[in-house]
Amino acid sequence: MSDEMRIIPMDETTIDIEQEEEVCSPTDCAGAFVHSFSHSLVQGPIDGVTEVVNTIVGSRVIPKVEVIKAPEKAEIGTNRWQAQKYGSGAGIIACLFLVGRMLSRRR
Repeated sequence: MSDEMRIIPMDETTIDIEQEEEVCSPTDCAGAFVHSFSHSLVQGPIDGVTEVVNTIVGSRVIPKVEVIKAPEKAEIGTNRWQAQKYGSGAGIIACLFLVGRMLSRRR
């Protein structure tokens, strides 16, 4: 059993599991959101184009370019993890919105 979990018997039939949740300050959660948002918005398309070109050509023509490092993984279910997931989703939506706007202006 991990150090973070404790089993506290309430009576003979009930076991309550308490888990100490990582405290995420508002600025820390906002930072996790912004980092995940910017990684999805900027680094995601770069990785996608690099992967497509290298796959089509059949060799590594374009090297790995890292403009924004991937956010460090947070423990599942914590506030920081939720901020990262929402930021990543918002970054993908923003990227799709921008690509859609660029394509619609070409007509």
